Amino acid sequence: MKMNQISLTGRLTEDPLISHRAGNEPAAHAVFNFAVPDMSMRKDERGNYPTDYFRCSCWGRMAETVEKHCTKGMKLLITGKLKNNNYEKNGQKVYSNEIVIDSLEFLEAKRQDG
Repeated sequence: MKMNQISLTGRLTEDPLISHRAGNEPAAHAVFNFAVPDMSMRKDERGNYPTDYFRCSCWGRMAETVEKHCTKGMKLLITGKLKNNNYEKNGQKVYSNEIVIDSLEFLEAKRQDG
């Protein structure tokens, strides 16, 4: 049993940013923002649910899958762990969180342009 596990269903708010590290052990790294609507709340005057936004990242084969198949607006189920990133900037402590993805599931077909 994992103690730090999170599963979220939502949509990519942007195309993923992909970088490739060269060297003895080359690796791809993918980063993207993920919007998750809170359907337990009431919709606003425009008919939208309140939404939480999460920064997500993954490495290796998972990042290669994201690079090949994921685009802005795509609906996914992601599973991973919550990671705290704490650092100092200009003498102030800065706190941020990200989801490090272990697995993902496509919840709809990739949209075709045109």
